[in-house]
Amino acid sequence: MMNYEGALLADRSDLGVLQITGATRLDLLNRMSTQDLRSLQAGMGAATVLTTDIGRIIDRLLLSVDTDSVTVITGENNGDNIARYLLRFVFFNDDFQLVDQSVATFVWAIYGPESATVLAAANLPGSDLPRYHWRSATIDGTVVSIQRTDPIDGDGFLIWGPLEHQAAVGTALQQAGSELISAETFDAIRIATGMPRFGRELTGEYIPLEANLWDDVSFSKGCYTGQEIIARMESRGRLAKKLVQLRADEPVAAGDNISAEGKRVGSITSAARIESITYALGYVKTNALSDPDTRLFAGETPLTLISELH
Repeated sequence: MMNYEGALLADRSDLGVLQITGATRLDLLNRMSTQDLRSLQAGMGAATVLTTDIGRIIDRLLLSVDTDSVTVITGENNGDNIARYLLRFVFFNDDFQLVDQSVATFVWAIYGPESATVLAAANLPGSDLPRYHWRSATIDGTVVSIQRTDPIDGDGFLIWGPLEHQAAVGTALQQAGSELISAETFDAIRIATGMPRFGRELTGEYIPLEANLWDDVSFSKGCYTGQEIIARMESRGRLAKKLVQLRADEPVAAGDNISAEGKRVGSITSAARIESITYALGYVKTNALSDPDTRLFAGETPLTLISELH
């Protein structure tokens, strides 16, 4: 595990942004995804997962609920796909309208232990927000939305608004004390700190429980697409594979097979070289993780298990 001080500013504008209105907007999202969304009120939010009929991940969504709309943040460059997917399930009696605002919206992210301090310095309230809850605020004359999100080293916030104001808002956040990082640096840090990403760890090959998305799944809400498979795996307490954090002294790469005792037991999904250490995320069969003395390899390179993500 790596530790970062201060506050890191990352451009996450490749995330999809959908605006959904209509009286049955939450009803449809609730019946399509893993989380219980029925009690959400304005200012609240949630993380939920769209899954296939056999419980495989389509995307993980972050919701921000307002009085008459829901903002949905999708995985990277996936807004159009999710918009088309959701609209396939709008029935004749649904009141559900969707606008894809991805290309017109910027998304900044602030991560690290000083994230809330930076927001306060920029006159943006956020330190009291529970995870996934949100509020509107104004920075440098621009109205933005702020949502507390999945943390890196202690905290994290998403800030989004009209694309034409991205540069001004980014400058204000840097002047408030955040450090701008590149897309490559963000990816390396999220790998080193165990954050799964759409298209890497979150794909149609895995179910949410294998990806450590237990908190995004309700086991009491009733039916949703993929519910039967996910509930069966939870009740039996047995997962075929688990997402893990790994470390190696030599370079390894996404797509490399993971082996134990000469047998393939998984694969690396993301890897990043930071100084002289390679950090990686990957899925490993649970039976290979049951014995703490089992040695894992990527090719001839030994892998050290940092943690199972659970």
